[in-house]
Amino acid sequence: MPAVLAVDKLEDILANSENFLHRMHELGQEPHQQKQLNRLFSPSEAASMVGRDRTTLARAEAEIGFAATARNPANNRRVGYTLEQIQAFRQHFGTLPWRDPDTDEPVVIACQNFKGGVGKSTTCVNFAHYLALRGYRVLVIDTDSQATTTSMFGYVPDAEIDQDATVLAYLGGHQKTLDYAVRKTYFPNIDLIPACLALYEAEVAIVVHIAEQDSPAARRAFFSELRNGIQTVADRYDVILVDSPPALGMISINVLIAADALLVPSAARMYDFSSTVQFFRMVRNYVGQIAPEKSYRWISVLTTLFDQRYESQKQFFEVMRTCFGESVFQRVFFHSSEVINSAAQFLGPYEQPKPARKVLEMMDAVFGEIEVTMLRDWPSKRALLNQRGIT
Repeated sequence: MPAVLAVDKLEDILANSENFLHRMHELGQEPHQQKQLNRLFSPSEAASMVGRDRTTLARAEAEIGFAATARNPANNRRVGYTLEQIQAFRQHFGTLPWRDPDTDEPVVIACQNFKGGVGKSTTCVNFAHYLALRGYRVLVIDTDSQATTTSMFGYVPDAEIDQDATVLAYLGGHQKTLDYAVRKTYFPNIDLIPACLALYEAEVAIVVHIAEQDSPAARRAFFSELRNGIQTVADRYDVILVDSPPALGMISINVLIAADALLVPSAARMYDFSSTVQFFRMVRNYVGQIAPEKSYRWISVLTTLFDQRYESQKQFFEVMRTCFGESVFQRVFFHSSEVINSAAQFLGPYEQPKPARKVLEMMDAVFGEIEVTMLRDWPSKRALLNQRGIT
């Protein structure tokens, strides 16, 4: 067989692969070639989400100015409400969960671990969906050059996103705020700063930029640039989620310094545990050198890809609880074919028109625990937590 030029062979592979990715995106975007949230929430679901009964919601429709809601012609019952309508109900009844700007700071949570394949981007996207359904204002910042999170929000990285649409323009000093990069998504309550492959290529440029600085203090200051950028847009959000690259490079260190809290996905397996321990060791070393006064509201491991069929995983989860103590969430993200199949279509379980209820219950429990951890840092939520018996 004659040798094939590497460039030519890779061109063929890329052409076929990119065509497939475009088709998969279109499956999630039909019929309008733009991704949409097609899920409707039943009157009972809406009542639970808003905190009012179904009759009260129905009576409020005219006051809010809703157009006639869709009804089932067989029984004339309401089919359901959109998330925009549910948010309008919350606004009307004063049940929005937003932080109090006078007492509560927006929280920046980094989904970070340099072990790939632990569900980092999946966790970030699904947690964003959970928070948005609860009514929070969410900004997702994708800093991973693989741009999985960006893809999940309906974009084709590199084809639709260039480096000027990412955090790079700010980090390079070409923009004074991050406003230029923030874009609305198809999912109400979620904005996105996207990523593309250029983020990977920028690592070398960042090293050169840092090397050109005149003093150690100036070189260290660069690692606070992303945090400074986030502060230019943070006031309009409750939660900022940052999907970090699966490696501790220049951008990852910026994420570490920018974050108020670290959410660390890790599977209950020996090599994942070992990698997570190494991640913590490197975080300690880097932060200790660059920003020794840096503090986090919390650092917690989320156990992912948990398969309860295997006794070894159950046993290793107990090892993680022993070693990490309070720094591991008690709820686990179970291995689920529904989550995997949804991701293959660039969808999440929360946005499926007919979601698998058991999967949503599992995810609600996982993300609900993280939400409580988040709320503990907002003074305005203390009374609410006390009412729920949470200290």
